[in-house]
Amino acid sequence: MRFCILLLSLAALPAFAQSGIRGGTTDGSLNFFVVGSKQYAFENGASARNDGGVGMGATISRNLNDYFALGVEGTYSRWDYRATVAPGAGNAGGGFETTGKMETASVRLNATWNLLARPVTPFITAGAGVIFLDTNIDPALPANACWVYPWYGQVCGGTVPTNALSRFNYAAAAGLRYDLPGSQGFLRAMVGGEWIAISEATSTVGYVQFRADFGIRF
Repeated sequence: MRFCILLLSLAALPAFAQSGIRGGTTDGSLNFFVVGSKQYAFENGASARNDGGVGMGATISRNLNDYFALGVEGTYSRWDYRATVAPGAGNAGGGFETTGKMETASVRLNATWNLLARPVTPFITAGAGVIFLDTNIDPALPANACWVYPWYGQVCGGTVPTNALSRFNYAAAAGLRYDLPGSQGFLRAMVGGEWIAISEATSTVGYVQFRADFGIRF
């Protein structure tokens, strides 16, 4: 009798594992996040202080099975910064301070690994792509010599660099996912970081992100 009960219990294990939650479906979500503050160092003593901000984005991904998903996401963020512009080659003047509002837009390919084949699961995710930076730097700053600007590096000439920049970008995060009953969608909360490859920087350019996703599965 006990042997039969054991066999029945073993046979019921796949049902309790709750597989088939996500496999073969597509996720779409709107994402909202907070950008953490961070100090950055650049050449010749130029620097910038990211004072933090907010952003939003959208993600679409394909669940290859209950555990692994591949997708693409786009984000937009805006954060305040304070900057120190340093004198460049042949410039005997002193540096000066300025402020600005950084706007970023990124497109990344990402991969996500859900640790459990259950409605509630921890997960890790990572992605890489390109980010576009609009510094909104004050065009009226002194520009009659060589200056080292945060983000741009050394610029010599009569105008302040205001062009948008495109750089390599990567991100990683860990969090918790909850798939709502039926086809009602899912919720995700995560904490991670986003980094920007800027060759003119002498420190890592990145920031912490706290993010919430509200999605549908179809």
